[in-house]
Amino acid sequence: MSSGRVHALAVATRPAGQVVYERFYDAFSEAEKGEIRSAFDAVAGPSGGKGVADDEELVGRYRNGRIVCIPSGELLFYALGTGEYNELALAEVLRAIIGTYRELFKAPALTEAALFSNYALTALVVDEVCREGLVELTDRLSIQKAIAMRLPYEPAAEKSKGTLAKLMSSKASPQAKAQS
Repeated sequence: MSSGRVHALAVATRPAGQVVYERFYDAFSEAEKGEIRSAFDAVAGPSGGKGVADDEELVGRYRNGRIVCIPSGELLFYALGTGEYNELALAEVLRAIIGTYRELFKAPALTEAALFSNYALTALVVDEVCREGLVELTDRLSIQKAIAMRLPYEPAAEKSKGTLAKLMSSKASPQAKAQS
């Protein structure tokens, strides 16, 4: 592992520990990825973070790196970093991701279904916060603006509603229809 970067980010379900989303920023072998997943599970504990309160930080080690785990709703968010990316910096990265997901998905408690139904936004948020293992943005408003700029261009005549707003309203529409 090189020094001074985020090496991996992952999201897993809370009781079962099933991986929902993961991103490795180094060329790890499958065996090393398995070791990292095991280290993530060890930080969450034998109950898979079930008895841990939301937004409580859990900290562990993997080789010369640090691991931070933050439970939120039904999910566990993990980060592995070395060098200047210590526990505090990794916690800030995870809190930026969690806060942005809550705001974009309009959900106080994050679920596996929310991430899967908005998978493109899930990936874009991670890309904007952490690019190639280096932290880029941690402010929610900046992340949302950057995501809106990466979405497809629309001519001025079709711009009555922003692309991000259209994407979010199209995700909310089936839920609203199901409730009525």
